[in-house]
Amino acid sequence: MKVNSNKETFACTPEKVFNILIGFAKTGQVPSIPQVSDWKNLENGCQFTIANMITCSMMLTDQTPFSRIVYQISTDKGISADATFHIEDMGDQCQVQIEADANAPFFMQAMIKTPIEQAMNKGLAKLKEMTERM
Repeated sequence: MKVNSNKETFACTPEKVFNILIGFAKTGQVPSIPQVSDWKNLENGCQFTIANMITCSMMLTDQTPFSRIVYQISTDKGISADATFHIEDMGDQCQVQIEADANAPFFMQAMIKTPIEQAMNKGLAKLKEMTERM
């Protein structure tokens, strides 16, 4: 099941967005995100719990400097996904969109598509806030 976030324009360079996204897997950064708890840094990734309901692990699997980052996501609920962050250079700004390819049982797809889209949009808004504040 393919799910896409909105496309957001960030008032910073693609390098800055890229480095923050890589930082979650490489530097042990811990973002301040509402409803996210129990953050643990793993080798080449991280693990966290969302709203005390689902635990997710994100592992960095691929990257193209300053334009694309892929994280493989697995959950304790048996749902997995590849999340690709597309970063488009616009000079001193950039556009970012998240594309997820979720592996969920067919009968669940209609129920979870909208909540996944909403979560991706909230995450993208938080990423925008973080990059523009730093």
